[in-house]
Amino acid sequence: MKENTITESFWYNQLIEDCRDLITEVEFTSRWTLVEGYHSLGSRILQENENFERAKIYGQGICNAIAESLGKRPRTIYYAIQFAKEYPDLNLLPEGKNTSWHHIINKYLTNGKDKAIIKKADLYRMIKEIKELLEYEWQDAHQELMQNDTLKHIYERSKSKCEFIRYLQDQVNKITEGLKERQGLPAKKEVM
Repeated sequence: MKENTITESFWYNQLIEDCRDLITEVEFTSRWTLVEGYHSLGSRILQENENFERAKIYGQGICNAIAESLGKRPRTIYYAIQFAKEYPDLNLLPEGKNTSWHHIINKYLTNGKDKAIIKKADLYRMIKEIKELLEYEWQDAHQELMQNDTLKHIYERSKSKCEFIRYLQDQVNKITEGLKERQGLPAKKEVM
């Protein structure tokens, strides 16, 4: 005789189906509420356009001042304003309510082009730090490899770790070479 488990019960399956429906509805509602909230924020800021013009505060100055006062990022305020300008009526959104704030930013406000900008100096500093970290990790793994060559399972794990670190180092070097090529600098193979 087969033992009846709780997951095979009709009431249990009905409970799971109801819970899934609730989660779906809550997620949908929260995404749309966020969209409405940012639209309202942008609309409210746009209502004060006349005051901003009188105060000679334009463009990013408006976004920066409001963002600082609200504890938000200037880009968030900028997107809210752009959203309200481009879609004064939320009913005109192509997807209707089946969208998210992230989707609106990437598809309608930036076309996916407006990504965080990293300054060249910061990028090269980050790459240098990654290279230093990888070199340290490789030396540590290589030392472990040499110390444990008699214990096969530890040796194999250390060997795999060394190979993976070398792979990451090669990828960082390719990124560095690509950046140099874009800038018209000669790409030289860096040895780690």
